[in-house]
Amino acid sequence: IGTPMEIYSAPATEFVARGWSLKALDRLIVTSATYQQSSRVTPELYERDPYNRLLARGPRFRVDAEIVRDIDLAASGMLNPRVGGPSVNPPAPALLFVPPASYTQKIWKESAGEDRYRRALYTFRYRSTPYPMLQVFDAPDGEFTCVRRARSNTPLQALTLLNEPLSLELARALAAHAVESGATDEQRLTFAFRRCVARRPNPVETSDLLGLLHKETKRFAEGELNPWDLLGGNPSLAPLLPRNVTAAQLAGWTVVSRALLNLDETMTKE
Repeated sequence: IGTPMEIYSAPATEFVARGWSLKALDRLIVTSATYQQSSRVTPELYERDPYNRLLARGPRFRVDAEIVRDIDLAASGMLNPRVGGPSVNPPAPALLFVPPASYTQKIWKESAGEDRYRRALYTFRYRSTPYPMLQVFDAPDGEFTCVRRARSNTPLQALTLLNEPLSLELARALAAHAVESGATDEQRLTFAFRRCVARRPNPVETSDLLGLLHKETKRFAEGELNPWDLLGGNPSLAPLLPRNVTAAQLAGWTVVSRALLNLDETMTKE
């Protein structure tokens, strides 16, 4: 819908003509050719618009904290799409809600069932005790007004996506879907890769990720690592494993899924 210049110079009367509807205006923006552009820039475009003031290319930035979590939920197939309703309490460290981390002892009853996988928008947050995963990705707390969020890039963010309880749970879910999605490792990898970044892996990426899969699966199978340390720590759940899949294989795929969910491309608007 429209060229970059047309969208950039759209008069305010467009807003009025659509009944002063912010929802309609948002729809116009996100369905426009300008908004849907790639962030890749050619030498010709850069010469014409080096600072992107004419919106010659799309922006490239890490998505907001809530969207980071939502991407993981959607990629793993666990996202609860229900709109509206009360806030939920996903997993959080218990020490956050007792002194000295908190002024007083607070209640945090961890949500179960589908509520556990609701969009991060519905995460309950105490004003003086922000939710850790969202805070790591620069979500503001409730103590002051925030007109624009900061965007940082820290090692703690990678550690969060690798080890935070719900992130690890979602990696296991993606791994379980992957092993059931095809007959070969290449087919399974393509499925998981597309779930995360919406494209097929190139030959180099396929080789590197399959190498990681085979290396880690071998370590689990030979007893160097305990697969149940990665699969929830309860070997009695073995009968619930996907059909014809061993704990070592699922743990190997979980390692690959953790890597895919932690890719820069997964959490970056391109």
